[in-house]
Amino acid sequence: MDLKHKKDAGLSDPFSGSDFALPDSASAPQPAAPPGGGKQRARSRRREKKLNNKRVVRIEDIEQTLREQGDEVDPDTVISYFVPRRRAKLFGAALLRLDKLYLLLLGLLLLLAILFIISFTQEKMGNFTINLNRLEMYRKGIAMSADPEFTSPTARLRASSVEDATNISISDLPDNLDDIDGDHNGRNYMAYTYYVRNAGKENTSYVATLTLESSTKGAEDAVRVAIWRNGERIVYAEPSADGTPEEGCENFVSRYLACVYHEPEFLVGNVDKYTVVIWMEGDDPECVDDIVGGNIQFSMNINADDDDDTSLFAKFVQDIRDTLTGDKAIGASSSDDVPDYYKDHEVNWYSRRNQ
Repeated sequence: MDLKHKKDAGLSDPFSGSDFALPDSASAPQPAAPPGGGKQRARSRRREKKLNNKRVVRIEDIEQTLREQGDEVDPDTVISYFVPRRRAKLFGAALLRLDKLYLLLLGLLLLLAILFIISFTQEKMGNFTINLNRLEMYRKGIAMSADPEFTSPTARLRASSVEDATNISISDLPDNLDDIDGDHNGRNYMAYTYYVRNAGKENTSYVATLTLESSTKGAEDAVRVAIWRNGERIVYAEPSADGTPEEGCENFVSRYLACVYHEPEFLVGNVDKYTVVIWMEGDDPECVDDIVGGNIQFSMNINADDDDDTSLFAKFVQDIRDTLTGDKAIGASSSDDVPDYYKDHEVNWYSRRNQ
């Protein structure tokens, strides 16, 4: 704090008494030198400096003192004083006073928030995803691919989004949707074709479920989902307003479950082909202006259909043993994993067993 006196003002120094001590070390009373040598004097100077750095006098207190002395307050006589970076220092000191456990909890909460944002962003990248159960399916040699040759077997596929889509009629869809592989969206519709094969160690069964993950502004009431499974097409939709199926469609199983495909005998060497097409049906009476700006997201999940109570650790150990001994070793893309009748070529859509 600085004070500026004018000779003509005739103001007395309000700080000449014992009420206030200026934060300037020159005007502050100097403590007696402590006995004990240079180290104690150095410590004393450090404490004194620390106290002076923390000493802050408010402008309101100065004005109150001037009023009590009967002097007129001249704004030009008072200049504010502050300690640079004081807030940052106080904030750091407060953090240091927090218990380490609190800091750990705050860090974990921040990490969870970041992970949530990342996962949410990834899930919103496409309006259709296909997920294969890694623990029960992929480990057995069952895999998916967006191409019939299975050049890149995987356990997860994602279709690209369709932006600014409007309604169309089923009669406007192309006739060759089941003949194009992978991602092949069109104007106002989403289309994706993929393959599931068993190139693993044993015959199995699976259940594929199409689930409505999210919907806004009632878009689910006018949506249509057409699925080709090995060339056979079925169209699914929410029931009409009176509960009956929409024309040419089968009802969704429930509000959030569109359909279920059950394959009880997915033999080694079998390959199944799926084409999924999603659009807003313009001929649906519930396709109204209120759903403009809405969005919808589906996912297809493929899970094992058998009850296996074996622990994950036991499965892991068995997989390692089989791989080391060469007995039904795991590998979703290797021809060594299929029976002898496929020994000379890989399992794909063209060499599949279930032709």
